Amino acid sequence: MNNKENYKKALDQIHASEELKEKTIKKIQMNRNKKKIVYLKYLSACAVCLLVIASGFLHYDKSNISPNNNNIQVPTIQTQTVALNKDLPRFSSMEELESVLEENVYFATNGIMNDLGALESVTTDSAVKAEGTNKETQANRTDYSKTNTQVENVDEADIVKTDGEYIYYITNNIAYIVKADGLDIVSKIYIKNEKERFAVQELYINANKLILIGNYYSYETRTNETGELYIDRIYTSTSTQALVFDVTDKANPQEVRTVRLDGNYTNSRMIGNNIYLISSKYCDRYMGIENLLPVITDSITGERTIQATEIVYFKDTTSYQFMTVAGFDINNENAVCSETFFGASNNIYASENNLYITQIVYEDGWYNGNKNVIYKFKLDETQIELLCKGEVKGYLNDQFSMDEYEGNLRIATTAYDEESTNQLFILDENLQEISRIENLARGEKIYSVRFIGKTGYIVTFKQIDPLFVIDLSDPRNPIVKGELKIPGYSSYLHPYDETHIIGIGYNTKDNGHGGVTNANMKMSMFDVSDLENPVELFYVDIGETYAYSEIIYNHKALFEHKEKDLIGFPVTVRDYNASRDRNTFQIFHIDLENGFQRYGEISQKIDYRTNINRAIYIGNTLYTLGTYQIKAYTLDTLEELDALEFEQLEDEIYYQTESVKTIE
Repeated sequence: MNNKENYKKALDQIHASEELKEKTIKKIQMNRNKKKIVYLKYLSACAVCLLVIASGFLHYDKSNISPNNNNIQVPTIQTQTVALNKDLPRFSSMEELESVLEENVYFATNGIMNDLGALESVTTDSAVKAEGTNKETQANRTDYSKTNTQVENVDEADIVKTDGEYIYYITNNIAYIVKADGLDIVSKIYIKNEKERFAVQELYINANKLILIGNYYSYETRTNETGELYIDRIYTSTSTQALVFDVTDKANPQEVRTVRLDGNYTNSRMIGNNIYLISSKYCDRYMGIENLLPVITDSITGERTIQATEIVYFKDTTSYQFMTVAGFDINNENAVCSETFFGASNNIYASENNLYITQIVYEDGWYNGNKNVIYKFKLDETQIELLCKGEVKGYLNDQFSMDEYEGNLRIATTAYDEESTNQLFILDENLQEISRIENLARGEKIYSVRFIGKTGYIVTFKQIDPLFVIDLSDPRNPIVKGELKIPGYSSYLHPYDETHIIGIGYNTKDNGHGGVTNANMKMSMFDVSDLENPVELFYVDIGETYAYSEIIYNHKALFEHKEKDLIGFPVTVRDYNASRDRNTFQIFHIDLENGFQRYGEISQKIDYRTNINRAIYIGNTLYTLGTYQIKAYTLDTLEELDALEFEQLEDEIYYQTESVKTIE
């Protein structure tokens, strides 16, 4: 059963009682009456404060704040020290926060749940088997896959990682540690509990530490007057959770730390030994005003509620969510450092020193396609400091639409007036605009962006694909140097070397109504050695009719072996004859003289149990990872060597309740 089916099944089991509804309405009314009294006091206080605020932080030209202000260490609160930038606007009191929320008509919606893909008990199932037959010395296994990331030295979480000897893989909400030689399951980590569930989504591996990240749900069951169960698991809270395991002994992982942030898991990054988590907590008035403030829970330092006066609040913020950014070192017991602001996140970009979070702006409940807010955080070890806020026109396609270079932020957006327009902005370290390029391919929208050093590449599309090459060597005078128009478009741009870039996307065809529609996939090699004359050196069609791949929207699905000049990704191929539909993992050899050569294809009938989600290599062995299996192949010939079948869990496992198990 997939997550969508689980979600539907769970919703069918949720029936709120009339008593619950009545209590909820009374609670809201009580809160409103309380706020009316507070509001009168608040107005009086505001009259005095306005003179101070007017000269301080209430008014911002593009809401920029200098990052050079002195930071003050506030007193330790329950073992946690938080560095606050005092010059940033923050709520003056809980009453102000309540007043702001009361004005928002959308302040009501957290929902019952966001994801039912739950992991079932911190249970470590050790099953060390005999060594397999595929023997390779450790010396020959020093070369292995890394996650395809945007920025060097800034790791991104994924469903699979390897250290060259073991494979760490998440599937069916279970984290497996698998010995690569022989494909033996060494241990698995999952949760079964009456009152909670952990939906693990991604992981990191760093030396002897395994970090699992996802959503943690606490819930309750309810019975009617006769004692019959009528609500099976209504979720009462959602948190972002990171579990840190010491996996020195792979057969016996030891949980050494648990960190939780109120709200849904948004994203994360890992720089050195430091994990940075981002969570988004909706302001749900039905939970009561006293439960609004976000909480950080740490198994080492305890629980701490973020106070209203610590929360950054820019007056024009319209997202009505608490966004918490938290950092901690996986190798020490120092307190989690965090910064919380009243806003949301749409895309994030991290350099080694700074984190940028964007937020689209809504006005009167409607999306304003012409405004995007950017928050800049300084990252210093685990210390996180919100420095400033900027604003640009338009929305971002994805994280690759941002890039930091020599202290400046380059950002490409699409906006809508009477027709769509595309632009590129360069902002300084304070997020003040230095320069811009406007009106790129009017009537089209951005499909992919890549910044490489002093050059930017932007693909727009409506009926034909213009690839723009932009010289950014002078940040105050960016120049469109070249433009290439070819059929189709690229959804992902990947650097090959200093003068070549790979584009992966779609061919298109006439839809019969004056427009175009996607056809089969396409991978192109662009020669950009001459900025003024970019050239499509060669391309390869993928799939006979329609094809689809996760690489279109998730760069972490890419397989790359630089030394062997191999590139690949999972592809679902559809045919006019449905019997020829298949799931594949396709690998190509890159030859600048002879083009993309089809290196090999691992193919099977479409079946969610065997669909290939990722492929990695260790030494000269290729591993494909599916929902219920891992297979090993020789990388030279793609001859199958070994296979591991995972246990197929019963559908009921997602709904059963049982007490926490001990380590088996």
